[in-house]
Amino acid sequence: MTLARVLKVRLVALVGVIPAAGSATRLGPLPSSKEVLPVGERPVMDYLVERMRAAGCDEIRVVTRADKVDVVERAKELELRLVLGDPPTAAESVASGLDGLAAEDVVLLGFPDSIWEPADGFLRLLDALDGECAAVLGLFRTADLERSDVVSLDEDGVVTAVDIKPQRPESEWIWGCAAVRATALADVASAGELGRHFGSLARRGLVRGVRLSDRWVDVGTRAGLSRARTTVAVT
Repeated sequence: MTLARVLKVRLVALVGVIPAAGSATRLGPLPSSKEVLPVGERPVMDYLVERMRAAGCDEIRVVTRADKVDVVERAKELELRLVLGDPPTAAESVASGLDGLAAEDVVLLGFPDSIWEPADGFLRLLDALDGECAAVLGLFRTADLERSDVVSLDEDGVVTAVDIKPQRPESEWIWGCAAVRATALADVASAGELGRHFGSLARRGLVRGVRLSDRWVDVGTRAGLSRARTTVAVT
């Protein structure tokens, strides 16, 4: 029985965790928090929520700061669970969103300032999360590698390395979403960066990768936001 089937009969919980406590320094002054910037006539974080719900999440948690009032309000409108705090890194944000989860539960991770295809991407990751791995990374082909986590994998789909912002990328694939067993995130905060944590798991042979598409837009930069607003038929 695949994990996706197990989840359907609710033998384990499926929880989405969205790190949204950042300060958008790459975008400069903004009229709102970057997570609620309009793209395709709706807040950009809505795309990630939509994809998590398509996978059948029991609950979606948004980790954010209390002063990001517009993100708090949007999370309430979408009926998401709020986890308020001031974690300094995305890894610590994810750690803050794990409270109460059992070791066998599964966490879906994604970034609220990105838009990607396919809409059923998380389901594809769940189908690949078998008993031999702790995490499955959703991979996207992009030319924008120097400020991303670049993923190398073998012919069987096993991740062999995760390189953070490499000067000489070993592949053209980055990770942009993930399905992870909660037990594999127990020490994620100490890693400093999510990519570093997945790299550590990969060195133990515990991570698989699924190539999803070349449809990936990072709205965390001015260029990315402009590209998203001109190309989003990515709904």
